[in-house]
Amino acid sequence: MLFRTRCFIRFAPLVFFASAWPYTAFSERIPPPIPATVADKLSKGTAQDLIVLFDDSDVESEAATRRQQARAAFDDKSILAFRRSRYRSIKQSAIANVPLRDMQEIRDFDHLPMSHFRVKNRSALDILLANPRVLAVYEDRPIYPHLAYSLPFIGQPAIVSAGFKGNGQTVAIIDTGIDYTLSAFGSCTAPGTPTGCRVATSVDVTGNGVTLNQTANNHGTNVAGIAAGVAPESRIAAVNAFSNGSSTTNLIIAGINWAISNKSVYNIGALNMSLGDGSYNTALCGNSTTNPFVIPINNLRSAGVIAVASSGNNGYTDGISNPACTPGVVSVGAVYDANWSGPYTWSSGCTDSSSGSDKIPCFSNSASFLTILAPGAFITAAGIQMAGTSQASPHVAGAIALIRAAYSSDTLDQAVSRLTSNGVSITDSRNNVTKPRLKLIEAIDVTAPTVSLTAPTSGSTVSGTATVSASALDNIGVSRVEFYENGTLMYTGTVTPFGFSWDTTDVVNGTYTLSAKAYDTAGNAGQSGNVIVTVANDLIAPIVSLTAPVSGSTVSGTVTISASALDNVGVSKVEFYENGTLMYTGTAAPYSFDWNTTAVANGAYTLVAKAYDAAGHAGQSGNVAVTVNQAASVPALSPWGISFAAVCLAGIAGSLKSKRTERL
Repeated sequence: MLFRTRCFIRFAPLVFFASAWPYTAFSERIPPPIPATVADKLSKGTAQDLIVLFDDSDVESEAATRRQQARAAFDDKSILAFRRSRYRSIKQSAIANVPLRDMQEIRDFDHLPMSHFRVKNRSALDILLANPRVLAVYEDRPIYPHLAYSLPFIGQPAIVSAGFKGNGQTVAIIDTGIDYTLSAFGSCTAPGTPTGCRVATSVDVTGNGVTLNQTANNHGTNVAGIAAGVAPESRIAAVNAFSNGSSTTNLIIAGINWAISNKSVYNIGALNMSLGDGSYNTALCGNSTTNPFVIPINNLRSAGVIAVASSGNNGYTDGISNPACTPGVVSVGAVYDANWSGPYTWSSGCTDSSSGSDKIPCFSNSASFLTILAPGAFITAAGIQMAGTSQASPHVAGAIALIRAAYSSDTLDQAVSRLTSNGVSITDSRNNVTKPRLKLIEAIDVTAPTVSLTAPTSGSTVSGTATVSASALDNIGVSRVEFYENGTLMYTGTVTPFGFSWDTTDVVNGTYTLSAKAYDTAGNAGQSGNVIVTVANDLIAPIVSLTAPVSGSTVSGTVTISASALDNVGVSKVEFYENGTLMYTGTAAPYSFDWNTTAVANGAYTLVAKAYDAAGHAGQSGNVAVTVNQAASVPALSPWGISFAAVCLAGIAGSLKSKRTERL
């Protein structure tokens, strides 16, 4: 275990704050409300730990003035000292009327207008709240550990959401004992009490009788908290094998012996040992004459318990410590679970200039026979943050609890193989040794998704743009669905609904086999049945010809222009053109119209027809050349003109008659 402790404590307000008010002007002031749970427990005689907020509006005003006078953006040392002094004065004045026997100060937040009190009865609380300097009281609520980086890093949330929680399994922790009263373990008043307590038992094998270790930054508490966090419905069996911070081989063996004896009582599936003797072992230490752990581990496995141990924090690159080197023990090295910046100098003497996801810290012992890697820096559990292979090991112990609950028929080796065969391969840059890093979702999720094509239906005929869709289900979650046409990948969908638009004009007409494959986040794949469709796109343009007028004819007046059009599927329209200009569009047979040739000048014209089908294909007729020639007309005569013409004709007739008489 390597220490780098960060403790964060946040208290959630349970009441709304009233606005700050001058504390000298409240003859009819309404006291702050009391949280219902606090009032109920006080009425039953249960003392309550409360955080009290005091009115410091006058302090804030004075501090602002002092900052302005000092031209300071923030409180300097003198202002901080002023605040501290005034806060203490306000607090002492506010609680002066509360009997000392009825209220005890647990902690003073000396740089805040807040204090932590244990209030023993309702009367004391009412006296406190009656003081105008008291603005609010808060219940001291538990803050739960989140393991915010390491759990998502190993894929634990998805597994837990799917119902894999380690139900019925117990992880034995041989360590320094634990503080089971913490919320990480269910706020137990005693092992197994109350309902919801995660600690099945807490025992001591040292003889000092310590079964509740409330030491600050306790190693065993952090280690047990990690295992409990990974397998949230498993239980913890805490075995204290340390006294004054150290243990011995016989005490560790005594702990193993206890686990063997009580395996069936608590259904112990994994035993974690985040500890070691500091020895340097370059090979598995399987000699029972020199390694005192060989027989205990062998008997532990015979009892059906998997032992997990940290590899050590010496920075060895070709050896690990004991008992991790013992055959049958799952030995665990550490990786960073996130980028924690750097540099970090560790107690082993080495320094990491930087960090990052899956980078192996320089302190982590490594060897060719190391079993697995897991997050070890920096891990927060049970409100304590630590780093080391000690923190990596309980991740694996918790993972084994999950696996053994999910696959109870597995042998011990099969359970371990699920972890080692499905982890993320990480290469140690120090020795080029590649080992699997714990990845729960791959280890536990062995169920492939189910998938079926929902469109198009098998036996259907498609054309143009066709919708191809699929329905996919998985016990944990579908990561993607692939669509195939005759075995060739067409499209990959990563979000529901899974589907796409298939442009069938990109393929030749014919028969096609469609299928889909669905994958989950663990890489399991399920395949749909085949759907056979026929692509029948209209690829042939219509045939069209002008049937009237005939080419070479002379036309005048109103002329009927008609065309004949045929298509393998159907004609959607026929267009008629005169010298390239659209004259008319017909959408139904017979395709014809009347052309008023008087609207154009006499001369030669070229007529053409174009026919279209629904697919947009177009066919064009041959040219038809016609001549427009309107006939010349006789001008009309006026009445005078008619009379003049009659006289002229009469004269001509008389002249002809005279000439004929003379001849006779």
